[in-house]
Formats: sequence, structure tokens, C-alpha cells
Amino acid sequence: MLNIFAKYISYIFEPFTFSFLTLLLVITNLDLNLSDKSLWLILAIVLMGLPPLWVYFYEKRIGKIKDWFMTNRVERRDVQFAWFFGALLFSLTAGFFEAPRLLLALALTIFTLSLFISLITLYWKISVHMMGVTLFVTVAVLVQSPSLAWLFLLVPLVAWARIRLKAHTYLQAALGTLLTFTATYFTFTILG
Repeated sequence: MLNIFAKYISYIFEPFTFSFLTLLLVITNLDLNLSDKSLWLILAIVLMGLPPLWVYFYEKRIGKIKDWFMTNRVERRDVQFAWFFGALLFSLTAGFFEAPRLLLALALTIFTLSLFISLITLYWKISVHMMGVTLFVTVAVLVQSPSLAWLFLLVPLVAWARIRLKAHTYLQAALGTLLTFTATYFTFTILG
């Protein structure tokens, strides 16, 4: 029963989904008109979202990736480098076209996380689920309202699920959380 609950938690708090929700949260808080917000949203999806999704679905189709969560560390490498490449492209685009500081902060945070997680994954497995939920919660608190700090309760829930399913160790979950919180907090404090 607990494993079923842990699986549902893992599916609900899937990292691609929560990264997208974080993007939506930032976009809705920009002081721009609807057409400019829509343009930045589309650019972010095309540049940051499509490269890793394309690589994931291609490698899943040819059998290089065995399961949705890429449980095997080696299966993650190409997807995470595509994520890094997309985050780099969006960060450069956001900087070149003078994106609002809040969006630039998100772009640089995701670029930083994609760089570190891609490099770490070459040698070790770190929890990208923890990255997704920690990014969303930290940005919600910093951008929307400190009164949303109760959302940090989701972090140990997701960590428990990933550890319960033996997808990660305590250390992998803790370092995914710590890396994400640190990168997000400092980037948004400086730029946001």
C-alpha cells in the first residue's frame, strides 16, 4: 500500500511537470502584457523544454531508456545534456533580449541546475524529483508570497516517496534538495 502511494507521489511530482509549473508561476508574475508573457512562455517551452523531451522520447522509442523515471543513471545522461543545452539557449536568449529580471533569474537557475546535475550524473545519481519540487516551492515563496512556506512540507513527502521506491538514497534526495534550494535562493535574491 505504501509503495502504491509512493508511486503516485512520484508521478504527481514529476520533475518536467513541476519545472513547467515553476515557469508558469514566474510568467504570471511578470509585469508584462499578455502577448509578451505568451511569447516568453513559448520561447521557454521551445528552447528549454523541447530538447530534453525530444531526446527522452527518441531514446525511449529506440530502447535506450527503459522507464519513465530513468531509474538507471546512465539512461539520464543524454536527456540531461539536452536539458543543459536547452537551458543554455534560453538563458542566452533571455539575456540577449533583456528578459525581465525574474525570468532571467529562473533561466539562470535552471541553467545552473542543469549544468551541475548533468555533471554529477556522469558519476553519481542525484534526485531530479527533488530538484523539481524544491525549485517550485522555493520560487513560490520568493516570488509569490512567504506565506506559502508551508509548501516546503511537500519536499520531505517527495523525498520519502523516492527513497521508499528505492529510486534514491537519503543522500541523493538531500543533495538534490540542497543544490536546488541554494542555486534558486541565491540567483533569485541577486536577480529577482
